[in-house]
Amino acid sequence: MAEVFDTMAPRQIARGRARHPRHALRLHATDTGTSWVYGPGTAVATLTATAEQLVLLLWGRMRSADAAFNWTGDQEAGLRILAGALTP
Repeated sequence: MAEVFDTMAPRQIARGRARHPRHALRLHATDTGTSWVYGPGTAVATLTATAEQLVLLLWGRMRSADAAFNWTGDQEAGLRILAGALTP
């Protein structure tokens, strides 16, 4: 996850394939207990799934509407944060 947020997403933003997030999104891995926050400020939404499912989502291999994912908070804002290609 850190590789996506620290390396891939900034490159995609620089290339115009994604936008800087206006808000923060927390991704929480249920199997490892690890969380990551992407974006500025306090998270407006949390997306919960296994670490594998979260990675697959960020790499475009799963959809956020999949039953594996649980949203809390402002889901619309969370979806806007994930919009665009955060990975190549």
